[in-house]
Amino acid sequence: MELIQSIDNNILIFIQENLKNPVFDQVMVFITKLGNAGFLWILIAFLLLSQKKYQKCGVPLICAISLAMFFGDDILKPLIGRIRPCNSFPEVPLLISRPNTFSFPSGHTMVGFTSATVIFKYHRKLGGFTFMIASFIAYSRLHLFVHYPSDILGGIVLGMLNAAFVIIGVEAIYNYIDDFH
Repeated sequence: MELIQSIDNNILIFIQENLKNPVFDQVMVFITKLGNAGFLWILIAFLLLSQKKYQKCGVPLICAISLAMFFGDDILKPLIGRIRPCNSFPEVPLLISRPNTFSFPSGHTMVGFTSATVIFKYHRKLGGFTFMIASFIAYSRLHLFVHYPSDILGGIVLGMLNAAFVIIGVEAIYNYIDDFH
């Protein structure tokens, strides 16, 4: 665990010392806000649900987002209890409000990669684009010093597993319903 923490710290220090500038910092603030409370992903889900040809994607997307938020924020974060880098190193100035939750896994990342995986399953082109957005949001959490790289990696893996779980479950329900029509 010490090795992972050392790697995490070194990556964050590199970002803080080499990749920060006033313009890019504000871009990262904007990008991270897209992921606040799953806003962007919930908006996309409702847009998909509002169009008949995309509803088959919208239903599992809403389910996956809900499960990711519950499992990541309400179960894993308190259970694991990892302190955020901004709390471990309070001398580093923050560009956003200091989060009051634990660090692992990154909720922004988990919800983003859950969403991108579900969307990719049903719509490859849109899914590729959403993976790019999810990646930018994930990086913004590092840039803004509120997550460690391993929080981001955990969010990616857990988000994709969550999506697979939901897709399998929803597809089974879809198939069950189709059998009765």
